[in-house]
Amino acid sequence: MDNVKYFHLDKVLFIIVIILFVAGSVVMYSASTSQHADSSHYLKRHLMNGTIAVILGIIFSRFPHQYFRHLRYFILIGMYVLLVGVLIYNKSMGMTHPARWLYLGGFSFQVADFVRLGMIIYIADYLHRNQETLHDFKTSVLPAFLIVSTVVALIAIQPDLSSSLMIMMLCLILFYLGNVQISHISAFLSVGSITALVFAWSRPYMWKRIMTFFSDNVDVANEGFQVHHSLMGLAHGGIGGVGLGNSYVKDLFLPEPHTDFVFSILGEEFGFIGSSFFLLLFLLLFLRGLRIARNSADSFSMLLAIGISFSLFSFAMVNIGVVTGFLPTTGLPLPLISYGGSNLLATAVMLGILFNISSNNESGKILSSERVLNIDF
Repeated sequence: MDNVKYFHLDKVLFIIVIILFVAGSVVMYSASTSQHADSSHYLKRHLMNGTIAVILGIIFSRFPHQYFRHLRYFILIGMYVLLVGVLIYNKSMGMTHPARWLYLGGFSFQVADFVRLGMIIYIADYLHRNQETLHDFKTSVLPAFLIVSTVVALIAIQPDLSSSLMIMMLCLILFYLGNVQISHISAFLSVGSITALVFAWSRPYMWKRIMTFFSDNVDVANEGFQVHHSLMGLAHGGIGGVGLGNSYVKDLFLPEPHTDFVFSILGEEFGFIGSSFFLLLFLLLFLRGLRIARNSADSFSMLLAIGISFSLFSFAMVNIGVVTGFLPTTGLPLPLISYGGSNLLATAVMLGILFNISSNNESGKILSSERVLNIDF
């Protein structure tokens, strides 16, 4: 019986994901209708990306997540190749915009989205393998800190400070849950925070965003334009919203409303009730991920499930925090809702892995019960 390959679909997780993607696609379509001559242009592309995402999700849901442990060095090397490659590629092509995307034919993807997943896998495996020696800072903890630091630095100089900080935060959470000493984590956090502040100060546009956030006199015609109109849209939505397709901030007032600020359109058209519903879905997704982590058979599976769950939930909360004016403006998308191919594909792979961990948990329970009952087929 041990040789039988089980796959148990986590129905609760599946329902949450389907509702988020389908309802999110409707919101994204409504937000994008005035952004192109063809009102359904972005919806068509979103559904095309969604089809690829579904295929990837299915593949990784059936791919045994423990195999990633054997691929750890390929994953590590792949991350550095992507991060260095995107810098070299953009410089060689003479591109002046941020070096965050690699272009392959007619397709482009943001490397940080996939590096984030790579870091979650690598650090989860590293902590699992080194549980017995994590008390030794020099031989076990320092190498992990150096890997995180170089990856974060390579993303920051693209420049993409928000993604680099999110990856650093995810790694710190895994370090804490993986039994790294608090004193070591605190030291790394202190050095990282100071370095991030100095880096932001050296980039005038980054520093201006931070100062705008803390300023009482924001120029809503310039630096505070997006957040100001985002809040206007949310306020206009009220309790019940103005109805699907009836947003006014998406027309001229809010640039690129179908990407980073799509939650503002959601709030305007569906109101506080609709916004709360989506927030609840993200919370349920997070809690389901933690439940899967809690039921995992080993620390690698647990840390991998926690890393994925925190990644999806934190991106959602940061995006919503920006849209509602609680956080400085960043370029982080809203998972499963914002338009963007690379983020959607990376999210699908993460969810596929989470489904696989959940299936593995259930299969383990069945095999254990059969051994107890001495059932043999």
